[in-house]
Amino acid sequence: MAGWLEIRRGQAPVTNVNLVGRRVVVGRSPDCDVVLNTTSVSRQHAELIFDDAGWRVRDLGSRNGTGVNGTRVAGERALQSGDVLRIDEFDLVFHAGPAPLRPAARPRTSVTDGAFGPARTLQELGPPKIDASHLSRVLGFSAALLAEAHADQRMLRLCELMTSAHFHGNAAVVLRILRADASAPEILSGPTGAGGEPPISRSVIKAVLASEAPVLASSGPAGPRKVDMVQMSVVFGGQATAAVACPIRGDAEHLDVLYVMFPGQYGTAEWLALASLASAMYRQAEDAWSAREAAQRQALLEEELRRAAAIQARLVPRDMSSGSLQIGFGFTPCKGVGGDYVDALATRDGRVLVTVMDVAGKGIDAALIASGLHTTVHLAVRQGMSLPDLVHTLNRQLLDTWSGETFVTLAAALIDPRTGALEAVNCGHPAPMVVSPNGTIRELRLAEGMPIGLLDIDLELSTDRLRPGELLLLYSDGLSECFNEEDKILGVDGLTEMVADIRRATGRKPDLEWFEGQLKDRLAAHRGRAPASDDISFALALFGT
Repeated sequence: MAGWLEIRRGQAPVTNVNLVGRRVVVGRSPDCDVVLNTTSVSRQHAELIFDDAGWRVRDLGSRNGTGVNGTRVAGERALQSGDVLRIDEFDLVFHAGPAPLRPAARPRTSVTDGAFGPARTLQELGPPKIDASHLSRVLGFSAALLAEAHADQRMLRLCELMTSAHFHGNAAVVLRILRADASAPEILSGPTGAGGEPPISRSVIKAVLASEAPVLASSGPAGPRKVDMVQMSVVFGGQATAAVACPIRGDAEHLDVLYVMFPGQYGTAEWLALASLASAMYRQAEDAWSAREAAQRQALLEEELRRAAAIQARLVPRDMSSGSLQIGFGFTPCKGVGGDYVDALATRDGRVLVTVMDVAGKGIDAALIASGLHTTVHLAVRQGMSLPDLVHTLNRQLLDTWSGETFVTLAAALIDPRTGALEAVNCGHPAPMVVSPNGTIRELRLAEGMPIGLLDIDLELSTDRLRPGELLLLYSDGLSECFNEEDKILGVDGLTEMVADIRRATGRKPDLEWFEGQLKDRLAAHRGRAPASDDISFALALFGT
């Protein structure tokens, strides 16, 4: 069941967080899944756990406790949609289902045509001299951003830094400017500072869009470094002002800009450099958080793939025997999980069904289809379904589920372990090989039909017989289409020669496990360091010796 948290600090919304996975840790530590960065929150304060019963919350021995709807949690508590978790000054409202796709609409502001002086970049103003105390505070600001998990709070901290007592800004906002129409910027964060929402200069906006570099427009000379600029008529809070605009991120359609109003005496290159440096630290922190989130998503994906691979591996049967019939398997997906399916299972009449199937495509999608084939085959065999009826059932299932968007090739043989007599079908799959003790190879005598999952099929059932000592090999095209480092394909002829050579080396009474290992090793030797391009799967059936 999907879920998400609506996080508030007092009455102010902070952010929304999707609950991903089965365990979500909340705390002050940057390693937590949900970071609440105040000293009253324990490093690992609480956790949300998901199982078949739904989501529940557990306090992790925190110093100040965890509340749900005003009651302190002792041990664990199940969560219902709308429950409010209280952790220090934060309210975390639990909601079942997916989080809203879009945030609430943000306010917009308008630009003015005040008589600003020219907006200039640092290159035009000359090299600034930055005070060491200011540099130290900017570096501390960078560390705070790396510890703040909520993107909205990081952006707000940038505005708050500019309007702090140390940087003297009257007002600061982050604007999203539409490149095609800069007349009504969207306010992403702020305003902060005593001055409220600042007037936005059209000329400054145009300058930052044109240069995509930090710019400054000042009302006149002030402070120890005099800036030669045209007198501005704009007055903010009853005083002459300076406007600074620093890009913090952008794309083809938008440019996000930190926009700060300073008292006129701070309209210098030094203050432009400080705002520019703080914006650069903000961008670096955003890149770091993006990389961390990408790594977390990758780790989660890898864990899901590992679990899927383990599940698929359990679906591959172990080597088995039935009467005079020995059966072995090989299964190596090229992407952790694969779309090949190998199986053997006894039928009601004492015969053994051996099959290899290959789903078009690779990876998770193909693996899910292969898993469905496994289920259908086992149910059909338990019901005593004939081989033609089983294949028609698989075809109908694929058509009903995928409507011709994918297909499956298969080769299947129903073998009598007492006599070696067999019935077989081939639907677009490589022709199975019958290998004699001396290495002579013949193709199994059967008609080849079209793959299943595309159209209704006319199936032709063929018959043959294994003689004592003969080995039946059913395989996917990952064997014959194995490429080496020089991009040379093994091919059916190369595979035939390889199998014949291995069979001759085993003698009349081969060790089936040794044969499997030799085939895998020789395929790997042919491929060398070339990446695997397809799943490799095969089934071996050795009849009496």
